[in-house]
Amino acid sequence: MKKIVSVGLLVIFSVLLVSCASSTAAEIEINEDKVPSIYSVIGEKKIVGTSSEIKNKVRSTTLTYKAGSISEKDIQKYIDYLQEEEFIHTLDSKQTSDGTLVQLGKDSVTTGDIVLVDLIYPTMDSESVKIMYRSGPGTLKMK
Repeated sequence: MKKIVSVGLLVIFSVLLVSCASSTAAEIEINEDKVPSIYSVIGEKKIVGTSSEIKNKVRSTTLTYKAGSISEKDIQKYIDYLQEEEFIHTLDSKQTSDGTLVQLGKDSVTTGDIVLVDLIYPTMDSESVKIMYRSGPGTLKMK
């Protein structure tokens, strides 16, 4: 019985560690790639939600930030920084039900893969900014 409880606790802690993201991490690791985090550009912002999944060989991690903590100016600074790091716009900005979507991408360190960063900036300050990092098979198309 004690062994079952120990194994159960180990599984729970493993899940918690995988689903947590540090608001002070300088980089987001996604597969073999490391993407500069928004923290590395504008400083610490409170993360209120994280999710990760692997679907169709694409690993994705989404970070949701506290509503009102990241301004449009902060998002632009982050976009500019990613472009300095060789990311390119892969889509024109577009409106979605969650807000304005901006997507940047670059070739992965893994041959045949790409890295995408989707930034969703809500229309209202009372809603959260979401940043999704993805890595997997694909090719880049410039907008």
